[in-house]
Amino acid sequence: MTKSIICAFFIIFILGMVVNEMEGLQEEEGRCEEVLKEIDCGAGNCSALCLQKRNGLGRCVLPEGSNTLQCYCYYPCL
Repeated sequence: MTKSIICAFFIIFILGMVVNEMEGLQEEEGRCEEVLKEIDCGAGNCSALCLQKRNGLGRCVLPEGSNTLQCYCYYPCL
């Protein structure tokens, strides 16, 4: 019983990672980005705010030359 639960958990986990990677491989054409400065990165805050503001995908990114994470919102340009 526990083996099947663990196996199911790993399958769901792997599928989630595959979907996450596929989102990242979408064409960059027609996609805009915005840095959301009004929010700290952590606990899904970035994703939630980006989804609410721009109907996009929020990611916490460590820019070059910086030591703090910033919330980047990627959304379709209209």
